[in-house]
Amino acid sequence: MSLCSKRLILFDFFGVLADEVAPKWFSNHIKDKGEANRLKNYYFEKGDLGEYTFKETIENMASDLGYDKDDILNEMISYGKLNLPLLDMVKELRKKNTVCLLSNACDGIFELLFPNLDFKEYFDKWFISCYYKIKKPDLRFYNLAVDILNQEFDEIYFIDDNMNNVSVLENTKIKGIQYTNLDTIMQFLKAFI
Repeated sequence: MSLCSKRLILFDFFGVLADEVAPKWFSNHIKDKGEANRLKNYYFEKGDLGEYTFKETIENMASDLGYDKDDILNEMISYGKLNLPLLDMVKELRKKNTVCLLSNACDGIFELLFPNLDFKEYFDKWFISCYYKIKKPDLRFYNLAVDILNQEFDEIYFIDDNMNNVSVLENTKIKGIQYTNLDTIMQFLKAFI
């Protein structure tokens, strides 16, 4: 890595820049861990691909699983904690790098869970799966983001907590970095400020 490299840093949102929300809700309400994960994928995969909005996903869950939709939403809102130290680092990174969001998410989730979060403050561009009808770990989603930026980058990094979304990048021009804890990622990113 060169000090004057043109660098792109892509961040996942849930599990990196904010706490997980849907997996936590399902694990708190479905005793069997495998079933909780299956149900989370069943409901949120369709939303991540733009078939349902976040509100519609919550309504479907409430109807199918026998919960009150407002209770589901309020509980998920209570889980939505931003990783403020890392978001501050993102602002610093943006001064010398191109910084973008690349996240699987339903339409409307950010507005409901984080109504005061302004993506323009942190990111040069944001790629949310529901708007492109494609999601991680499909390599086409990562490549689409790089292609839309239409720039030559010497280095491209993608940071995600899910190893499936990182390992798919092996043997590509994008270096996948698994987020395991704040200290480790902050130490890694300091080199790019």
